[in-house]
Amino acid sequence: MYLDYIKADYSNKSEKERKEFVNRDKKHLGKIVQSRITEDIEYIVERWYELEDIGVIGEDGVFLKLLNEAEELYSFGYYVGAISLIGVAAEELCKSIVEKNNIGASDITQFNRINLIYSKKEIDTKAKNALHTIRKIRNNYIHSSKANIYENLNEIKKQCYIVISSFKSVLKSILQVEEIDYSQVAEKLISNQNISFIDFKYRYRNILRQEDIDLQLEVTNKPRVITSVFVICEIDFETELFKEITLLDLINGLSVVVDLTIPQVQELKRLKLEEKNGIIATIISKVSSIGQTEEWMLLEIQEVYRGEIGY
Repeated sequence: MYLDYIKADYSNKSEKERKEFVNRDKKHLGKIVQSRITEDIEYIVERWYELEDIGVIGEDGVFLKLLNEAEELYSFGYYVGAISLIGVAAEELCKSIVEKNNIGASDITQFNRINLIYSKKEIDTKAKNALHTIRKIRNNYIHSSKANIYENLNEIKKQCYIVISSFKSVLKSILQVEEIDYSQVAEKLISNQNISFIDFKYRYRNILRQEDIDLQLEVTNKPRVITSVFVICEIDFETELFKEITLLDLINGLSVVVDLTIPQVQELKRLKLEEKNGIIATIISKVSSIGQTEEWMLLEIQEVYRGEIGY
């Protein structure tokens, strides 16, 4: 049974009343969505984590957008939809290869496209076989005449995983996954409007680990408290949106931006602290769910050195 009835009929209401009723219904639909995600959250995360990483692909292409959508569908358990999208993504990739290399017409069947780019040595045997695997699995589910093919969910999931993994392996071999330019990757990730900041922080942490830069702490919920000798690198009290001070930890060699409350700003002004002054201070930060410190706060300043410290 397919039950629709997402919208109620408010045609007997005034325009103002109709908007109010519709807005109320939309808020309730939001609760339904939240409930679905909450109930399935552990499985969504597990399915997402099952998928293999292939690194960074700098090239833009519709097939990469389709891959992202397919991975999200897989994570949420919509396997047939994911298989279908990867099938389209594979077709778009092959069309792109044909057109870029000017090796023939791209408006042919996917079977012939794959064989064409293989015959022109644009892909190797492993990539050719992977693309044919994707094509066969996609056709099996999209054009199947078997009535019970959609009943075995575990098998569909298995085939979906094969399709996504095969496509990512093809991308890795064809597009040559790039060496990461760590000086640009943060800017590129942040400028991507399709990724949230919390998502960015998680992926950037994992990228840095490729260079043996580990920013995460041990698994703990305890706040991080540091008492050390700091030199004041920058003081920023004048902005409307935030008040902060940048400190360099002379013992650990790390810099940190510390957020300040209004009373703390007044106290630092009273102390007439300047840049390059030294302080012994205690700062504290919560540890996020990915094991990294978040905003640092100032707990107290024990000692002040008013001379200039070079750094």
